[in-house]
Amino acid sequence: MWNEQDKSSVGYNEEMFGEASAAGREAEEQPRPRETSSGARALLTRQIAPGEHLLWSGSPKKLHGPRGAGKLFAVFFLGFACFWELMALQTLTLGAGLFGILFPLLGIPFILVGIKLLFPQVGGPKPEEIVYAITDQRVLVVTRGRVSSWELDSIQGVEKRYYQDGTGDLILSNGQVETYYHKGHTHHRNITMEFSGLADVDAAEAALRSR
Repeated sequence: MWNEQDKSSVGYNEEMFGEASAAGREAEEQPRPRETSSGARALLTRQIAPGEHLLWSGSPKKLHGPRGAGKLFAVFFLGFACFWELMALQTLTLGAGLFGILFPLLGIPFILVGIKLLFPQVGGPKPEEIVYAITDQRVLVVTRGRVSSWELDSIQGVEKRYYQDGTGDLILSNGQVETYYHKGHTHHRNITMEFSGLADVDAAEAALRSR
């Protein structure tokens, strides 16, 4: 399954708005596992097509920040932003006029960006607002009313990442590459779907390969 040619099937993203359908309301009345919010679980239930069978589902136990070079960059960026803000506040106390007021204000957005880089979960969905699922046909991620789905036959690579606290990430790729530009250079990166911070990443992978 993992070595098949590119199926040109990246999946889909579905934004959910408006009132729930009758089927969705019935799904919301069914009992839910305690580790996921009822809204996310109900939305997942609505995605399961007739004849499609749910093999595994779960939510993150813990959302981790960046690792390695990404973490070092985030620490450096936040530290520099805080240093800039401290220097700017000192000019304010010295009575530097209009510039003394503007400089501290300019530093605030950079501090917020640094915090977001170091702690991606800040301002993002909580673990209980995210549901991952594996069926006999697809893999799905449900978060804050948004559904991402890939067909199983499009998955070409599976990677696992472990953390010291026992949690892990399941990283899926479909062989497709995204091209982007940064500082005048062209870069490429694989398109991936991640099940992050799982309490038992091996169980999720076993369900994925059991199909």
